[in-house]
Amino acid sequence: SRSYAVLHEQRADRFLIPVPAAATDIREVASRLDGIGAAYGAVARFVLAPADELLQRRLAEPGQLESWPMPRDLHTTRGLELLESSTSGSETAADLNRDYQRLFVGPDSLLAPPYESVYRTVDQLLFDEPTFEVRAAYRALGLQAPNLNREPDDHIGLEFSFLSSLCEHALVALARDDRPRFDEVLDIHRRFLCGHLLLWGGDCLGLVEANSQTPFYKGVGALG
Repeated sequence: SRSYAVLHEQRADRFLIPVPAAATDIREVASRLDGIGAAYGAVARFVLAPADELLQRRLAEPGQLESWPMPRDLHTTRGLELLESSTSGSETAADLNRDYQRLFVGPDSLLAPPYESVYRTVDQLLFDEPTFEVRAAYRALGLQAPNLNREPDDHIGLEFSFLSSLCEHALVALARDDRPRFDEVLDIHRRFLCGHLLLWGGDCLGLVEANSQTPFYKGVGALG
């Protein structure tokens, strides 16, 4: 939405990776890339499939939530508290599956449609222009959506997963001391983040938090 498009410019610096000016900065940049990539990947897992018992057990392990690799701003703190409430409470995998279906799948009207085209096109149609833009971005990195032509490529979980992959590619470039490739990957990351996810992801995740019936998915909305 227009309101979030304005805000994203102020928030993008959380995710844009500082380019190392000297060899001594490499370790710090690698740590930041690793942390951001892990956060992207975790949120992708939370929204691409319902939480199951295995995920619940892993999140309940001592220190797991405390090790979240992003700064503790208001949304992050709230999200972690809600996830902790979920893992220490009586929510079952069946409870979380029902909530997930209501939010993202149906059969009733989706409470938090997970597709970019719904938020960024006038007619709110699936498989619209943003879908094919992100498909092209994935292909440039040798990736494609797992359910190509059956489910839109611009699912919020796939966009988070793509950004996580970009962090991994940048880390590989750092390890190989391939500065041109490193710069190229960071530029792809910047353009995709600012041209796609930050333009609509906040609206989607706000709906997740507002419409969830479980602390778990309320936490996912806030944390995302």
